[in-house]
Amino acid sequence: MDQIAEVANTLSHDDLLEVSKSSLQTILSSDSLLSDLPTDIVLEEIQSLIAVEHGQSITIYISRENEQPLKVIVPQNATVRDLKKAISRHFQLHQNRIGNKVKISWKYIWKTYNINFDSLILDDDNSCIANYGVTNKVTLAFKKKRKKPKL
Repeated sequence: MDQIAEVANTLSHDDLLEVSKSSLQTILSSDSLLSDLPTDIVLEEIQSLIAVEHGQSITIYISRENEQPLKVIVPQNATVRDLKKAISRHFQLHQNRIGNKVKISWKYIWKTYNINFDSLILDDDNSCIANYGVTNKVTLAFKKKRKKPKL
């Protein structure tokens, strides 16, 4: 341990970060159980995956037009608002991983689109997603809101 402390004291912060990232990549790629995890995984994602394994959370797929579906993890008792936050957070992580710096206005997205499940619109942010029949491994979709006719 003393040798590790000595080496750590001689390295800069950036060098320590690089050594840590490299070590993590080596561990993730060499372990068969961890090899499907992204190399830049964050603690929040690890905790979510553990919660799924313990049956405390569910995985929901969000289909997108002409794009690969997003895999979002939410607690079993999540509300529609929690689901929306999880979608935006997952999409932000996804965009960072592919190197896209585009800023998304989620306020605009939620004003323009609804989340749709099996022809049901998840329209009450305070309602539990289970009330709409959303369970583990279901696929939800974005559906453009209809404009209300002007009177």
